[in-house]
Amino acid sequence: MRTRAPRLLLLSTLAVFAVVATGCTPTAPQPSGSPGSAVPSPSASATSSAANALVTIDGLSIDDGPLIEYTDHEAVLAALGDIVGPVPAAQGPDQYGFTSYDWDGAVRLNVPESGRAGLWVGSADTPGVVFTVADDIGIGATREAALAAGAEELPLDDDGDGVNDYLAVGTREVPGTTSLVRPGEVGIEYVMLALDGDTVSKIFGLANDFSDL
Repeated sequence: MRTRAPRLLLLSTLAVFAVVATGCTPTAPQPSGSPGSAVPSPSASATSSAANALVTIDGLSIDDGPLIEYTDHEAVLAALGDIVGPVPAAQGPDQYGFTSYDWDGAVRLNVPESGRAGLWVGSADTPGVVFTVADDIGIGATREAALAAGAEELPLDDDGDGVNDYLAVGTREVPGTTSLVRPGEVGIEYVMLALDGDTVSKIFGLANDFSDL
């Protein structure tokens, strides 16, 4: 029997969780490889030759360097070009005004006309870099390890097996917003981890509970 985590965000199981600046729902396009499958990845400490990209709500930090904020679209694109590979051709803008840059299904950056860009990591097939959220937690990490590092379970069960399929990291209130799933309470935002079983399979750089886009 799987032990339930002691930390659980008190959100409705019928909630709509918005992935900010991505133009997609939490069920994002599948990465290359077997659909829905998690690709185990060695920790950043085990791949010393690869860069470590720390994913936060506000931006990226490469190898403990300064934060590259998602609002600086050109800087984020340049950083991803350096560590993942040449910046791909732009796609869009779409009906919401987002222009997308897709590194073969492994990494995607969705750039709005203004505001924070949305980073999505859907594969561990990024030889030059390991994307993590905290304590070497990245794609291939276990649910147990992520919870131990401070992640919280989101009560969203895609496959109906009674087990939550998403985790939140770095939860933060956003003044001036109202949660769509916790009436009367301030909205929250967070980095979101998608799980395949008990293994982290995707990283969403920014998600929230107050927007349905």
